[in-house]
Amino acid sequence: MWHHDERTPLWRNVSFTLMWTSTAASGFGDRMMMLAALALLGAMGREVDSTAVNAATQFWFFLPYLLFGLVAGWLADHLPRKWVMLACDESRAVVLLIALLLVPAGMVAPTIPAAEHWKVFAVLFVVGTFAATFYPNRMAIVPQIIPPKQLQAANSIILAIGVIASMIGMVVGDFIIDPNEAGTVRDGLLFAVVLFAVSGTFFAFLKVHHDPRPIDDEPRKKRTFKQGFVYVLHHRKVLILIALHTLVWGSAMIVYAAVLAVGKLNFNLTDKALQTHFVWMGAILGAGMLAGAGFAAALGTRRHAPMPMMFSLVCAGFAVLLTITSSFYWVTMAAAFFIGFAGNIAIIMTVTLIQSITPNYIRGRVMGVDSIVNNLVLVLTQLAIWQSPRLGWDADQIIFPTLYVLGSLLVVLGTVQFLWYLRRGPMPNVPANVLRHIERWFCLVWHRLEWRGRHHIPGDGPVILASNHTTALDPFLLQAACPRMIRWLMLTSYRFPMFNPLWNAIQPICLEHELGNDRAEPGAAQVREIVRELKKGEIVGIFPEGHLQYDDRVLKPFEPGAAVCARLSGAVIVPCWIEGTPRSKKMWVHVFKPTRCRVTFGVPMTVDRKADPVSVTAELRERMLGLAGAGDRQGAKSPRRQESDTALGIGPSQPGPES
Repeated sequence: MWHHDERTPLWRNVSFTLMWTSTAASGFGDRMMMLAALALLGAMGREVDSTAVNAATQFWFFLPYLLFGLVAGWLADHLPRKWVMLACDESRAVVLLIALLLVPAGMVAPTIPAAEHWKVFAVLFVVGTFAATFYPNRMAIVPQIIPPKQLQAANSIILAIGVIASMIGMVVGDFIIDPNEAGTVRDGLLFAVVLFAVSGTFFAFLKVHHDPRPIDDEPRKKRTFKQGFVYVLHHRKVLILIALHTLVWGSAMIVYAAVLAVGKLNFNLTDKALQTHFVWMGAILGAGMLAGAGFAAALGTRRHAPMPMMFSLVCAGFAVLLTITSSFYWVTMAAAFFIGFAGNIAIIMTVTLIQSITPNYIRGRVMGVDSIVNNLVLVLTQLAIWQSPRLGWDADQIIFPTLYVLGSLLVVLGTVQFLWYLRRGPMPNVPANVLRHIERWFCLVWHRLEWRGRHHIPGDGPVILASNHTTALDPFLLQAACPRMIRWLMLTSYRFPMFNPLWNAIQPICLEHELGNDRAEPGAAQVREIVRELKKGEIVGIFPEGHLQYDDRVLKPFEPGAAVCARLSGAVIVPCWIEGTPRSKKMWVHVFKPTRCRVTFGVPMTVDRKADPVSVTAELRERMLGLAGAGDRQGAKSPRRQESDTALGIGPSQPGPES
């Protein structure tokens, strides 16, 4: 059980503070190191194939992720993760301190002879090795210092802080490092040494939560590398998420490799001006990633992630195409911002879902597999770009056709998957599924909907959902929380012809309006209609009060209709309680005022055919009153179940804490 109060804000979680501050320091150091490497390799010269040189630095830095990613994941499942991270950052500091020897004090220009480029690549490889070891440990330890409910926000903030640090590091690095002065490169490397040393120290003070779930199915002595691959291959949800993560991450690296080519070919920049372009375009990409992280954190939910994920792929694809076709510098920078914005939304959501649905005992190895797959694509791409001049190709030139293909692929794939996703779901027709996806996303994001006890709803058979009636928003909240289609009762006077497409999609059960009264009084014909639908195995939603509560929260007297229908149809009654909705007499306020709503589902009631409807109604009322505030009482005592159901099949791979 998680002992940290989920209602405590993240900024008061000391371990989380240490995590993001160390992330900031190491991100800052990485940018300094990469700028120094580009200066040593002469990447800013007019006659140099800048794209190939940039790709070479990326290749040697990320090659260890491919070679050692699974080993790092194995270490993350065997050794204390915080001490592994501390050792990695301190080791990076030592390696960069040694790298200062590459820039002798007597040098004027930092560019080293081509015969000595291997020294720069060796430093990048060794630093990348420690970075590759660091990554699975960091991704695996986050759920151990952050409660499940706060996981997406925490990932968003950590990635955002890393982006901010990278942006600042690049800008500050541009002021410190001059590609024509060796002394400035030494200063930049020394700065990176200090940052890595400070970053590593912070991990010693993390307080780590240990998962109490048994792992008898996989004793520690039998944990192997192979099990990470086997787990991924046998869990379709994880496999799809890793594939999406690979696509987005690989696309981001290709775009980053093209930054220098865009400056040289589209805007005729070179030397210090080209370095400044490289820095500021990277900073703009980072600003977009920061905004994307803020957006993902504001969504505050892991459920229904495919909608924004797929839409972000489409936006990123259009932005890539705009970046390479525009001759206006400000348009190119704006497009770079949207690439970072859309790409980071997809990255955060995929990583969060992988963390959420993977058990702790194997999470490190799964993150290692994710790292290997991602970096296999990255390394092969960067290798091809780096070696293209040896094949007689100009990397600065061929990167543009590559981006045309990449941008088009993202647009097509994102559009196809988005439309495919909208059509799928538990509803009986396509329009109903589209409407459910939209209203569910609205409820989860705008109204911060939470639910408890959803497992009490039978997976099939006739069911009556009986709920208190607080606002006009209630049917939307219940349908968003329910895994099956709910057939709603409504007055015929509200079935406006202009909304016939909606009524045809959701198929409400209409009742006649009693003159002089504002509630539905179902007669024998209406009861027979409700019972007929229940006997088909449908779920019917009923508000036994018959009235909206508007601006008060006093439970009104119940009508016996739910009990009568349950007795005649054999349906079970699931009592529901809605709380947190707006208090107002205005309908538009009910729907559009942002809130934090909760739906609690109670234990089903079985109604005997001979039962007295009045007694059943009285019991139902008592059970509903018993659900009031039950979520708050249960939240501190028992874990919740993960209930992330999407058309991509993304959901819990095994029982775990609900979020």
